[in-house]
Amino acid sequence: MKWSGPTNVANRDHPTYSVVWYVGRVGAHDEGQHERTDLERHTYLAWRYRVIRLWQLDGEALLALQRPALLALIGQTHLRDPKPILTQAVRQIIASTSGERQAQLLAEFLLLCTDKEISAMAEQIIRYDRYGIPESPLISKWREEGRIEGKEEERQALLLRLLTHRYGSLSAEVTAQIQALTAAQMLDLVDALLDFNSRDDLDQWLAQR
Repeated sequence: MKWSGPTNVANRDHPTYSVVWYVGRVGAHDEGQHERTDLERHTYLAWRYRVIRLWQLDGEALLALQRPALLALIGQTHLRDPKPILTQAVRQIIASTSGERQAQLLAEFLLLCTDKEISAMAEQIIRYDRYGIPESPLISKWREEGRIEGKEEERQALLLRLLTHRYGSLSAEVTAQIQALTAAQMLDLVDALLDFNSRDDLDQWLAQR
């Protein structure tokens, strides 16, 4: 609400409305209205907004918006025919962005593909479908950041996020092992993840380091 007033004032001649996007199947019971009441239960403020639940939205609809930032969410939508939709999403992101922005959107694109098969398909499209990216966007991002000091904590956070997304909650021991890796070892692990079939593969890889 804090931005609603200023937005309406700045756009007096244009209609405005609020939209709430839900991911991860939360907000299932949100009916698009909210109100504030005083101590006597009298409503003193009420507003309505449009509710968009990504898991109910067709991927084609999100694709049609042609907004690269939103395309990072496409793995959360309903995909009737995943491969062509994911391919078009990757093409739009690559055509519309570059550098750090592109690497970040592609990394988020992969992380938000919660279905394992769709996630693997998305990785294949990015790496091998002739879009000028011969390696994982996470690896490209880290190699670029490797030239800049003070990025180790960010690399660790991204790697831990990727591992948690793929294998669920990590133990304190595994987290400590990840944090102890060098920058080069973290790059090796991200690359190795593409070939891992189970959590056991991760444990074996860490045991060898």
